[in-house]
Amino acid sequence: MLDFHPIEKSKIPLYESFYDRSSALGLEGNFASAYLWSSEYKIGVALFHDTLIKAYYRGDGTIWGYCMPTGKNVADAVEAVFADAKERGQHAYFGYLSQSERDTLEAMYPERFLFERSTTTQDYIYLASDLAQLSGKKYHAKRNHISKYHRLYGEPDVREITSENTADMLAVARGWCEENELNYREEGEYAVLCEAADNLRDLQLRGILIYIENKPVAFALGKELSAVCFDISFEKALTAYDGSYAVINNEFAKRLTSYTYINREEDMGLEGLRKAKLSYHPVRIYDRYDGVPQW
Repeated sequence: MLDFHPIEKSKIPLYESFYDRSSALGLEGNFASAYLWSSEYKIGVALFHDTLIKAYYRGDGTIWGYCMPTGKNVADAVEAVFADAKERGQHAYFGYLSQSERDTLEAMYPERFLFERSTTTQDYIYLASDLAQLSGKKYHAKRNHISKYHRLYGEPDVREITSENTADMLAVARGWCEENELNYREEGEYAVLCEAADNLRDLQLRGILIYIENKPVAFALGKELSAVCFDISFEKALTAYDGSYAVINNEFAKRLTSYTYINREEDMGLEGLRKAKLSYHPVRIYDRYDGVPQW
């Protein structure tokens, strides 16, 4: 069997070195995010002949799916996945495949898999310049939201998230839960944010907070995916303050214009979130596929 281990924080740079750090757009190489969510989604990693393999586990410890191996010996690693699955008494189900990974697997094993497009895990990719400038008719409503914020509260008070103000970030998260009638103590995302707050530097996370009269009302937090793309993993705003979502999105984008693209992650199959992400006019929807074994 392959020797899978939980993601180790100290080894995140090693894991990420197996992915394209020059032009990657997708989240498959973001191990900071995978580490943070490891309490919610069990992920194992294995190294095999200079190749990295990820697997997702069920709550009972069985594997529900493998990710496409990446590294110097992909073909051998895929065969190792087949052998691993057989030893576990199951078929090798591949999940979270990008289009290029799907194409590679399909070319290697014609007709072995039925590929199904995921409707919950695709990434929404935007031009950083679009989100920063909000130019043109298609962003008219967003500019109006920001203008209303300015009229009500003045120029945004924007501060970088540091280890000294992570408590303010968590206060926004708790306020968001309260607005949505959720108990933050029972929300997995709040625990993830607490872990992020404790590991800003180690995980190379970057973000901003917005304050109104010294009260934190919105934040955004993420990490560089590659030289051309930044991933925004978390974005929360208190809707009691009109325009706060539009402002946090725009202000963070203004600080990310050294990147060509911003990845704002998936919609999780939630219709409201899907509409919100589409309203910012992604330049690309980065599709994901599941490879269901046919034999």
